[in-house]
Amino acid sequence: MAVRVRGLTDNHFEEFDYTRSLEEEWEPKPGMVYDSLENLVQDYKSYGNKKGFAAIIRSTTKGDDGDVKYVALACSCHGKARSNCRNAFKMHPMTKTDCKARIHASIRFDGKWTISSIILDHNHELSSPTKTRYFKSNRIIHLSVKRKLEVNNKTDIRPNKNFNVLIVEVGGAENLPFLQKDCRNYIEKVRRLRLGVGDASAIQKYFLKMQSENSNFFNT
Repeated sequence: MAVRVRGLTDNHFEEFDYTRSLEEEWEPKPGMVYDSLENLVQDYKSYGNKKGFAAIIRSTTKGDDGDVKYVALACSCHGKARSNCRNAFKMHPMTKTDCKARIHASIRFDGKWTISSIILDHNHELSSPTKTRYFKSNRIIHLSVKRKLEVNNKTDIRPNKNFNVLIVEVGGAENLPFLQKDCRNYIEKVRRLRLGVGDASAIQKYFLKMQSENSNFFNT
C-alpha cells in the first residue's frame, strides 16, 4: 500500500511516497497524506486492532460549506469516567481513563487529508490483539448477514440457532466480526420496527373503516 508522506529535509517538509508491504506494520506519522478521510480512519482502526485498543472518531470540525475540515481520531478510553449510579455497591468496569493517544488531521486544498499531530502513548493496559474483535467499534453485521437473520427469524428460528448457523458457515465463532448478543439485539430491533409498522397499518385501516361507516368521523 502506498501512502504519501511529508518528511523533514533541509528544514522544510517534502512529500514522498512511502510503500509498505502487507506484512509491515503501519504506524501513523506526522505528514502522512491520504486520498480520503475514510482511508485514514480505516488505517488507524487497523493500527488500533494490532496494538490492542479501539480507535474512534473523537471529534470533527466543519467549515462554512458544511464539509468536515478537521478530525481527531482517538483511543476509546479518552475522556474522564463519569458515574451517575447512586448505588455505591453497583460497580461498572472503568472504560474511560483520560487516555491522550490520538491523531489530528486536516483536509488540504486538493481534497486530501494530512496527519498534523500524533500522540502514541496510552495510560492504560492494552488488550491482546486477539481480543480486539470484541471492541464495540469492530463488531459489524454486514447487510447480507442482516438479511439472513431476518429471513431465519421469520421462519421462527431461535436467535441462538440463528447464530450457530453463521458459525458453521464461517468455520468458527472466531471468524465472525460480531457476537451472539449483537445478532440478538438486531433481531429484537427488527421485531420492534415490524410491530410498529403493523400497528400503524392497523390504525389506518380502522380510521378508513370508521369513515366509510360514518361520514362525520374525522381522523385528526
